[in-house]
Amino acid sequence: MIATRLNRYGGAVACGLLSGIVAVLFLHGAPMGGAFSWPDSPRHALNGAFVLDLLRAAPFDNPVQFAYDYYSQYPALTILFYPPLYYFLLAPLYALFGVSQGTALLLSYLCYAFLACGAYFFVRFWLQPVGAFGVALILTAAPDVGFWGRQVMLEVPAFAFITWSAYSLVRYLHDRRIGFLYLAIGLLVLALYIKLSVAFMALPYLICLFAARGWDMFSDRHNYIIAALAIVSLVPLVAITIGFGQTNIQSTLGIADAKASRASFDGWIWYAERMPGQLGWPAFVSALAFPFLWVLRGCSGNVRRANALLLSSWLVIGYLFFSAIDLKEARHSIFLLLPLSLAAGMSMDLAIPKRAMLSGLLTVALGAATLVITVSSRPVHFVDGYRRVVEFVAEKAPKNSNVVFSGYRDGAFIFNMRAYGNRPDVAVIRADKLLLRISVRRKMGVEQTTHSEDEIRELIGSLAAHYVVAQPDFWTDLEQMRRLQAVLQGSGFKMVARFPMVTNYKPQEKELIVYQNMGPVAKGPVNITYTLPIIGRSISGSTSGD
Repeated sequence: MIATRLNRYGGAVACGLLSGIVAVLFLHGAPMGGAFSWPDSPRHALNGAFVLDLLRAAPFDNPVQFAYDYYSQYPALTILFYPPLYYFLLAPLYALFGVSQGTALLLSYLCYAFLACGAYFFVRFWLQPVGAFGVALILTAAPDVGFWGRQVMLEVPAFAFITWSAYSLVRYLHDRRIGFLYLAIGLLVLALYIKLSVAFMALPYLICLFAARGWDMFSDRHNYIIAALAIVSLVPLVAITIGFGQTNIQSTLGIADAKASRASFDGWIWYAERMPGQLGWPAFVSALAFPFLWVLRGCSGNVRRANALLLSSWLVIGYLFFSAIDLKEARHSIFLLLPLSLAAGMSMDLAIPKRAMLSGLLTVALGAATLVITVSSRPVHFVDGYRRVVEFVAEKAPKNSNVVFSGYRDGAFIFNMRAYGNRPDVAVIRADKLLLRISVRRKMGVEQTTHSEDEIRELIGSLAAHYVVAQPDFWTDLEQMRRLQAVLQGSGFKMVARFPMVTNYKPQEKELIVYQNMGPVAKGPVNITYTLPIIGRSISGSTSGD
């Protein structure tokens, strides 16, 4: 009776519990009120605001100039540097609830819950309801999923689409209903429009399909239709990547500041060393036991072999793919955690055969242990204080004036200015863009201007900047940034406020200082030209969005 009810209602119960667990994780761990930490996060949030503002303005006569003006006002915009789908999903939520970090996190929550539920239904092809819930809990509670999923980042949203895509593929293999194959490839394409690195999944899909259907797959007209639709759908993404995503291409081909080059042994074990921390030690140890138990117990059946090939090639090909990329971040390989989580659950199922309830409960216990590890040792970082600075400056700044910002977390300041400043006539000007030329990161090379201190002082005034917000000692090893700090501490500027940063780790900045420009200041709005080495072009726009 219990087993029958679990099979009938298990999906609804599991999704409700998993969504509730994700909600609790957000309520007690997601940074709010503009307290971003990871530099990319506020940029993703700002990109959604740009899409909303673009749709509202509808500048059909000159959308390119609208984008240039927008960047000139909010120079943390990275739209088209990344695939754009996530930002188009975010814009309607902004329209409903307003532009804020909280609204952006609502989309993060929905994607996180979407991933958790997708994991449950995917795992149900292998395990009974309790065991499938346990595996989904392991993945949901995994330290890296919990860390990145509660920020405005692209990994978990793309992971959610991939998980439901894989579910649709296996459903097709079981039911042979062609609609599921269309859906699987469609969701894979959508995942690519969120994050390019999920492209590696195409090869496991092909291996799985060939294992299930053999040469017969080449005589099915639907496969050719699906392939053609996928290729046509990806043409805009290819054009965007070639035109604006040079950084992504460069990261794949090789970077000067690689943590571990693919030409070294360390480069090929880099992700393996981080997997225990990504998944949590209890589940990782259980996953390691799976291959041995699999060999002992064995597996038969054509479809099941295809499923096994999907999982194994997902893990192996994905690992080789990410290891071959010089730019290494543990979050990049987050997509490998689903087959690892399933391996952990299947180890329990194989270790205790014919006792699905007991093995399932042990898997749930693994998930609970993983949740404890994540909550206790992997808190989401935050740096709180930027919103207070923005509100102060927005209240003081004259109409059609600008604010110069000098600091590491420029994206956080700029997004907060758009979200909470309520000053569309005030633009942010980045000091590093004025005085330096950086391709992507400092380690990849820096070119400095040759401005004297007097010229820097005059430059700030000429840009209608009445206020400067500065992080003390920010990049003062560079001569131009040292001169900027000397200018701000000189007689032409007056310190009017200091804002300490409230954090749960040790960030680069401890405080931000607001300076008032006491010298001559031009009347705004003004035009400004930014050089963007990341895309190899310069853009000019007005700094007033009023």
